[in-house]
Amino acid sequence: MALSKKSNQIAVLTALIKKLGISVSSYTIKSDLENHPDYPGLLSLSDSLTSWNIPNQAIQLDKEACNIDELPLPLIAHLQIEGGQLLLVNQITKDIVQFSNEAEQNGELARKDFLENWDGIILYAEKEENSGEPYYTQALVKGFLNQARLPFLISVLLSISIYAISQHVLSLPYFLLFFVTLLGVTVSTLLLMQSIDADNPLVQNLCSLGKKNDCNAILKSDAAKVTSWLSWSEVGMFYFAGFFFCLLFKPTDFSFLSWLTLLSLPYTIYSIGYQIKVKNWCVLCCSVQALLWSQALIFLFEGSLFNLAILRVDLSDLIIYSLCFLLPVAIWSFIKPFFIQSAQLRPLKNQLKKFKYNSDLFNQILSSQQKYEVPDELMPIILGNPAAETVITMVSNPFCAPCATAHRTLDRWLTQRDDIQVKVVFTTSNQDNDMRTKVARHVTALSMLEDKKTAKEALNDWYEEASKDYDKWAMKFPVTYNEGMTTIMDKQKTWCEQTEIAFTPTILVNGYKLTDPYRLDDIEYLIA
Repeated sequence: MALSKKSNQIAVLTALIKKLGISVSSYTIKSDLENHPDYPGLLSLSDSLTSWNIPNQAIQLDKEACNIDELPLPLIAHLQIEGGQLLLVNQITKDIVQFSNEAEQNGELARKDFLENWDGIILYAEKEENSGEPYYTQALVKGFLNQARLPFLISVLLSISIYAISQHVLSLPYFLLFFVTLLGVTVSTLLLMQSIDADNPLVQNLCSLGKKNDCNAILKSDAAKVTSWLSWSEVGMFYFAGFFFCLLFKPTDFSFLSWLTLLSLPYTIYSIGYQIKVKNWCVLCCSVQALLWSQALIFLFEGSLFNLAILRVDLSDLIIYSLCFLLPVAIWSFIKPFFIQSAQLRPLKNQLKKFKYNSDLFNQILSSQQKYEVPDELMPIILGNPAAETVITMVSNPFCAPCATAHRTLDRWLTQRDDIQVKVVFTTSNQDNDMRTKVARHVTALSMLEDKKTAKEALNDWYEEASKDYDKWAMKFPVTYNEGMTTIMDKQKTWCEQTEIAFTPTILVNGYKLTDPYRLDDIEYLIA
């Protein structure tokens, strides 16, 4: 079941995790949901909870027959509002349902209204001892660094600005100009964000202020473009950013900037006039016009608006002014294609996800490959449920870094589900002096012990070990084996040659090779 608002889904799941007191970072919640093939759907929430070892169940109740006072709390409820909305229900009383969602942390809804809009679907989850994200601390650091990029950039720019300003004794008009220009850079940046990604939630919220505000109607019109390849938003950014650099590098000379401001004022009449004509308003556009007039008023009261000192500007000053305005042009010309490609990539990625995660298509592509049997005589290491219908075979190299990554992925699946079986076959030279052969023989011998957990623990330990010290690892997991192990390794070597294993890890699903465009991480929800 699809939900209309993706950000609401992330907010509700985050609130549930927090309410249960489980260690899962907000970065992981957002990332896992957005990468799920069913997102935004209720299945993506359930599968994400399962991946964090949080038992959960989605239920369709008969709301006429059930007693909502007996429902386990907290729970996620689906309401038929605005195409579908999720609420985290925290408390139910005689008259009120207390909830959390994207907009409210402690919202209240009349019990009657809740029952009228609730469609009977709930998702319940509970905490267990091992519930949580496996690498929680790493995810916290990664999420922090991801969120800190923009504040860090702003802090550095402000620090440079403050240092440059501190080198001069400056007046109040200068600081007012600096502040207004900085606001202009900020608003121009938002306008550029909107021109590249009209669905940006921050810009959408700003543009939705008021009943007759529609930034898209203004900014997507022909009147918002100077040419087919240059928009007024970009011109505004060049103006304010260049103005900003001029204030930093030429803080005591206002003559050039004052005349530049004067020349920009006719544009404000054009912009406001067009918005009046179409009877629609762009909050950000109006903000730009207000800032331009603010600059003009500052120059007027400062006394330099009509200063003829510009006639005495020498060549060196003109070069500085030119470089100040060319710098933002050069920077934007360089980074603009990357932003455009990123914006274009997002919908393409979503389309590819719908195509790629079609289970019928996956099975068709998989079954079109040649099927290879993995006979018992190969003595593969068997992990997971021996009776499972889905069998994943990994052809591995003990010293292969991608194999270690694939093993960790499979091990995570095995801890979360019991409907798959994993077989591990090694590709080696089967020579006594080959370290790959030594490790493969050792693990295979461990798998023949009565305690099957030993081989699993040894394999996990080997792939987690960075130094790959065989002697140290072998002492930790001692085992004895005879010459028959050489025969087994020889059979695995022959099978790998017949199967035409060209690289490791090679993944087989029920005997069929996993091939492009699929990777191991892609099939987690396709082999259910």
